[in-house]
Amino acid sequence: MTKLQILLVASVLFVGLILRLHNYSLYPQRGATSDEYSYSFLGVSLLTKGVPISWSAVSGYRHRSDLTIKNLYFPIVYPYFDHPPLNGLLVGSWALLFGQNTFPKIELETIRLVPIFLSMISSVLVFMLGLRFYNYKTALWALLIYSTTVIFVMNGRVVLAENLLTPLLLGAIYLFYSFRKNMTFKGTMVIGILCGLAFWTKELGIAVLLSMFYLFISEKIKVKFTLGLISTSLFFVLLYVIYGAYYDWEVFKKVISIQSDRVVGPETLLYLTSTPIIINKLYYDGWYFLGFTSFFLSFLNYHKNKFVLVPAFAYFLLMIFFLTERGEMGWYLIPLFPFMALFTANFLIEGLEKKNWSIFLLLIFVGLYEVQYLFRANFGLTSMQFRTILILMFSPFILSFALKKEELFAKLGNIAFYAFILGNILLTYNYIHPA
Repeated sequence: MTKLQILLVASVLFVGLILRLHNYSLYPQRGATSDEYSYSFLGVSLLTKGVPISWSAVSGYRHRSDLTIKNLYFPIVYPYFDHPPLNGLLVGSWALLFGQNTFPKIELETIRLVPIFLSMISSVLVFMLGLRFYNYKTALWALLIYSTTVIFVMNGRVVLAENLLTPLLLGAIYLFYSFRKNMTFKGTMVIGILCGLAFWTKELGIAVLLSMFYLFISEKIKVKFTLGLISTSLFFVLLYVIYGAYYDWEVFKKVISIQSDRVVGPETLLYLTSTPIIINKLYYDGWYFLGFTSFFLSFLNYHKNKFVLVPAFAYFLLMIFFLTERGEMGWYLIPLFPFMALFTANFLIEGLEKKNWSIFLLLIFVGLYEVQYLFRANFGLTSMQFRTILILMFSPFILSFALKKEELFAKLGNIAFYAFILGNILLTYNYIHPA
């Protein structure tokens, strides 16, 4: 990359950091999800008392007490097994550095800095993966989408395990692609450790192992390395079982059983693809729908997209396999957001290069979304105004396409993309989470 290209990437990362930090302790509001406290409580208790203690709504615990902190009620249980402990240990360690060594002392202003830092690591990895698998422009566009889109930024500032799982998944992909032609036991161990840490972050983190296992087989990696990957990863799974047995085997089994007993079914697919959520509130972000569309269209070119498509599909399929048909919160999608950004950037740039109609999906999904949230929300919108905006938005593309003005068509597409990114920045900077 040239110095100018590096400067552009650094500038986008800086803008992404500003957007993630702006009002980060206010929105989403305290209590939008109390899971933020479940992780921090878990980490602080393990590090200060040597026992996993946190709040839980699961009925399988024997030891339960009541705690209210600043009007938020927490049913405290121990030993706590709702979530694996890695994210809690990370957040708890950070809280302890600021002297927040008891549950009432824990502040969102402190602990939310952890997922923001993790989101920045994910941002760097999004660019690196885009550069590896596509080209500089695609990588830059993917980074712009990931760094500025409202639903991506807001979910990326909340203390949830998915924000740790995301860089672990992206890192495993990057390392595998780097090592695949000259795989060694050291490289296998590193990838296996990332798989194991992903499972210690979230049970759905098993998607990292499954996707890596597929890629090892697909790329014809030697059997001894594939077995090394499996054994290293499963060692971490065994450690988690030992962790549960050490504190309370019966409660551990009961909690896992209760969590597994969910009503699953095909409606989960419709729910995931049609219900964009920022923590606990619906937010119809056009980039979310365009991201899913680009994800599904990427199956048409499996060989080009394989190294990002397989992990994304593995995680998506596991969500359908494990999540209830309705009622799940939006943070489960966080690990898919980087892939949405990558697939969308590739889809748009390929479309502009081939002079096809793909740019019209950007206008439909993102253009109309920004008309709704930028124009209508601030100025109102009459029927005549809306029709005029549609004509102004679509007619230049239709005319340039019909007249085969290919250079003009590509320039218009680039202008539209960057204009919508500016719209993203305005929307994200001014976002206020509904009470």
